[in-house]
Amino acid sequence: MKTRITLILAATLFAAVFANAQSHGKRIAEIRETYANRLNMMNDKPFEDQMFNEACIDVAQNLPGSGMHERHEKYYFTQQQYSYDGSEDSKLYFLTCKITYAMGIHSYYWEFLWDPEKGDPMFALLVREEGDAKQEYRFYFENSKVIKVAPAVKDWPVKDDSMSLHPQTIEKPADVLKLMDSYQANFKRLVYHD
Repeated sequence: MKTRITLILAATLFAAVFANAQSHGKRIAEIRETYANRLNMMNDKPFEDQMFNEACIDVAQNLPGSGMHERHEKYYFTQQQYSYDGSEDSKLYFLTCKITYAMGIHSYYWEFLWDPEKGDPMFALLVREEGDAKQEYRFYFENSKVIKVAPAVKDWPVKDDSMSLHPQTIEKPADVLKLMDSYQANFKRLVYHD
């Protein structure tokens, strides 16, 4: 009897894990398609439709300890829709950010993708370069939760490694969601005027 119960529990667990993996696979395929569509749209200038807007921020400053620091951000967002109550509804759906330190020796390049309708995080890409070393990290999201990270967290460089390729703000995948939230807040300050 115990063997039968154990087998039933194991089969149920296997079925749940398999169904979850299939669900994540469909979501990742959807994210990849949305990402490819966004890149094609942004490369297809001039823009024919009225649903495309772009805002850019460039900052160059000399920081103590790291020298020259340059930051280039591009925000892509939907056309503002005015409602009857006077509020604006414009959604950020893609962002690129390149941060360069120490005259180009260290750099971070981020891409963030949000659902253009709901505003939920979908994807993030981090490319970290230090000298000749380069690594990419991809983060896939569903319902504001990380569903996949490539490479897996266990393969990330350790903090004490001199070639650690993570910005100081990213210690775990959930930190990427916090970073995306901060860019959403920056976008609102940038685009909405009182």
